[in-house]
Amino acid sequence: MTYPTRCVKLPAFDLVGFTQIVQSGGALYEAARSDGRWEVLRSVGGADGTIYGVASYDKECPEGSYRYTLAVKARVDDFAGSGRHDELFSMRIPESDWVVFVLDHFGAQYGKFWEDDPYALIQELGWSFNAKVGLHLDAFGPAYSSDDDAMEFLMPVSPRA
Repeated sequence: MTYPTRCVKLPAFDLVGFTQIVQSGGALYEAARSDGRWEVLRSVGGADGTIYGVASYDKECPEGSYRYTLAVKARVDDFAGSGRHDELFSMRIPESDWVVFVLDHFGAQYGKFWEDDPYALIQELGWSFNAKVGLHLDAFGPAYSSDDDAMEFLMPVSPRA
């Protein structure tokens, strides 16, 4: 395994942030980093300080697209002074076991990570994708400020039968 990993069990939690249906989550990531939404998320993120990028599918997604949401553990009311209250999207992340992959340099490693196929990587580790959760998380911790920084990729898993 070329990426440091660990397994954690997380209780269900709620996220609130900005969403867009995309063909690449990078589109929302770049836009949010340049238009002030990233700073809004940081200011509302509280003690946790992690910005989560959530890739998920829903009925609004056309073929070849998915929903990407940049969000924090917060309440909608926490965004009241942001001037962006009407743009918010909320979602519940179900309880699950998660394999956490650490990417030391997001910009240099993220594309390669997807080439290596995280779905295949969790199989190598003895897990299966937890389709009941049906999404994965990019986690940009409080120290993350540029593409040269570390981030984590969380894949929901269940024991392989």
